[in-house]
Amino acid sequence: MPTGFRHASFVTALILIACHQFALADSGIICEPSADSDYWICSNPADTEADPKIQSPLNAYDFIPAEFLTNEQRKTLKPGCTGLYLDPLADASLSNYQASELFVESDHSSMHDGERFLIEGNVQVKHGPRSISADSMTYQREDEEGKLEGNVIIRNPGILIRGDKAAFSTKSEKASFEGAEFIMHEQHLRGSAESIRQDAGQKIVLNEGSVTTCEPGNNIWRIEGEKITLDQANNRGTARNVSLRVADVPIIYLPWFSFPLGDERQTGMLIPAISSSEDGGLDIALPWYWNLAPNYDMTITPRLISGRGGMLETENRYMNSSFTSSLNLAYLASDDGGQDPDVDFLIENGDIDETQGRPHKGNNRWLIEAHQTGGLNSTTGWYSDVNFSKVSDIDYFRDVGNTSFAQSNETFINQLVKLGYISDHWHLQTLAQNRQILLRDINKPYHILPQINAMGSYRLGGGLQLGMQHELTRFSHDDQIRLNGSNILTGDRLYMDYRMKRAWRKSWGFIKPEVGYKYLGYELDNTNLGSGVSSSPSAAAGQASLDMGLAFERKGRNFLQTIEPRIFHFYREFSDQSGFYNVTDDGQNINFDTSLRTFTYGQLYRDTRFSGHDRLDDANRTTLGLSTRWYTDSNSLPFFDASLGKVFHHADKRVSLLGDNQGRQSSELAGDLNIALGPLSRFYAMGNYDTANDEMSRASVGVRYASKDQKLLFNVAWSWVRDFQQVETISRNIDQIDTSLVVPLNDQWELMSRFNYDFDAKQDLETFVGLEYNDCCYLIRVLARRWLDSNIATLVDDEDLRYDQGIFLEFHLKGLGGSGARVNAILNDSIPGYEIRERTLNK
Repeated sequence: MPTGFRHASFVTALILIACHQFALADSGIICEPSADSDYWICSNPADTEADPKIQSPLNAYDFIPAEFLTNEQRKTLKPGCTGLYLDPLADASLSNYQASELFVESDHSSMHDGERFLIEGNVQVKHGPRSISADSMTYQREDEEGKLEGNVIIRNPGILIRGDKAAFSTKSEKASFEGAEFIMHEQHLRGSAESIRQDAGQKIVLNEGSVTTCEPGNNIWRIEGEKITLDQANNRGTARNVSLRVADVPIIYLPWFSFPLGDERQTGMLIPAISSSEDGGLDIALPWYWNLAPNYDMTITPRLISGRGGMLETENRYMNSSFTSSLNLAYLASDDGGQDPDVDFLIENGDIDETQGRPHKGNNRWLIEAHQTGGLNSTTGWYSDVNFSKVSDIDYFRDVGNTSFAQSNETFINQLVKLGYISDHWHLQTLAQNRQILLRDINKPYHILPQINAMGSYRLGGGLQLGMQHELTRFSHDDQIRLNGSNILTGDRLYMDYRMKRAWRKSWGFIKPEVGYKYLGYELDNTNLGSGVSSSPSAAAGQASLDMGLAFERKGRNFLQTIEPRIFHFYREFSDQSGFYNVTDDGQNINFDTSLRTFTYGQLYRDTRFSGHDRLDDANRTTLGLSTRWYTDSNSLPFFDASLGKVFHHADKRVSLLGDNQGRQSSELAGDLNIALGPLSRFYAMGNYDTANDEMSRASVGVRYASKDQKLLFNVAWSWVRDFQQVETISRNIDQIDTSLVVPLNDQWELMSRFNYDFDAKQDLETFVGLEYNDCCYLIRVLARRWLDSNIATLVDDEDLRYDQGIFLEFHLKGLGGSGARVNAILNDSIPGYEIRERTLNK
């Protein structure tokens, strides 16, 4: 007969393990050992018709396959995972466990000299939520020490340890194991070691051990170390004399390594980023993450580019209740120039010289990027915004790029600092702005140093609303002469816009009249100003508009259709602005930041045809538009939306950027069409038809498709523009197609691709194809990419020499971190919807 006894203070530090039977938390499934104790037999009592299912020995680690999980538990499975570690003590509490009684049960027990206890045969020890099982146990009461032998299993909430032998001390609350294995359920972490020591304070030390987040039976990667410490209290692991093994091959050796336990941010080495391209050669980055505080961290990334040299990247982030900020820095000393074989061939062949092929060789290359947003938690009061980026040269992103933080390769980068104050009626703001152009042979933009805005809004009696805008801007410039040799003006501009409106909105439509007055004045610098020209030209004009629309509804059995005609009449008086033209000796006009808007459907109801404030355009025009929308009974968003409109001018347009009369011609016919293909998918088309010349002038057609679970993405877009002004006075047609795809091949493999082709130039702009394999404990992406080399494409006619190509590798060991941001940045920039997809699937 089994014997047992109780003791209130005996073995207070014992951790615990599986009893003879346990219920999986919140699952309704009961698991108990088989007769030979080698297998778990799991069954669901609620399912009386199902036979009990015998699982593999892996369930000795509390690993429950997906088929035994509830629907809610299956939803928590991460991509590639076939089951979960489920802790039967997940709801247990360790609070005040020492006050609970200790239960010891065995087949035989004896006591010698009143001090030494010997307990044998199916030993079971329970102390609060903790338990132990073993073949035998001895305990020395005077020393408060004991030993366990044979199939030792110790369970504590959140952790399971198994070993051949174990020793423990109730005085020091420590235990040690030989030939041991462990599971940490919440962290999805398991490991083994020659010996394991359990210290007080939820700390486990492995000697000559290894850890991995892979599922049982899968050891694709593991960390092996002379000494590995797992600190559950701080969710942090450290290792000494450690090697990272992938497929049992040592990849990296480090004298010391720190890694997170779970998803919390932890200081330590991240996974290297590896890529290879024709231009830069082999590119290896070794990021180190430093978790300085809960609201402040840093990533330091040494990087070696075989064709360019060594460089350093740092990413710094800070956050508090009022603002967030980040500072990213990168520096490459004395660029070696790259090792593009196409450039070597052109230089050796005499087609280009070294300066043309490697314009930045020997130069220091760098990047600085600062972002700050203040006033996050208030709708009134002070706020700030900093968006500042600067690179050493226009080719930095193409040649070097980043691995530790994402920065897109744009045509320009912004340098903006803004400070403002918002009250109940006024919004005050001052800003300074510059833009760094990343294209060749383009004039630099003006510096805005500074701009002061004061915007007021008041609700008057009778539903009237008064809006006031005041903008004072200082425009300066680094140069005095443009690239084409023309003079550059600088000076101050004052712009004011006062409006009063009243809106009536009903279910059948709306009426919105508005009146206003605008003022535009300058104080120009005398530099480059022509003789006899006024340095203070100004203009002012009154305006009025009436915007009206109706909404007719037709209800069907399962849908609702609307027909919505709209009429918008706008009038602004002509104001003589002759003082804005020919203000320099070489005939320059005042134009600091203004351009003619591209005419599309979105421009039909605007009150100006210009962007910027350097002209007060006269107008006497009427816009006629018609829209129809179709709704289902279950959706507030239309599944079909089509609009068409046209502007009719009743007088000549006398104000232009160049001072010429624009005539009275009516606008093109503009249309817009959207058809929902699902909750996240749509077909769209938009275009302009030139009725005067009976031809299309602009068209864009595309499909954006995302499956309901967002695993499948498909995008195709065709764009065509006649006589598009590409670079200042250079115009050409745009005729391009851009397709991209993300498709799951099965539960773990995905294919990504993009093809971007210019029919007018008869060349592809970018092509890539990639594969992603998503396992429960790692993710790998491989991308083969070919893209137009903008540095030499304009220098050669040989199509084969115009392109760069490279292989990019991104490797994530789940639980340790990823291998940088470069591949992910390419996919985010190239595939619409990819960034949202990744956030959704990996949240």
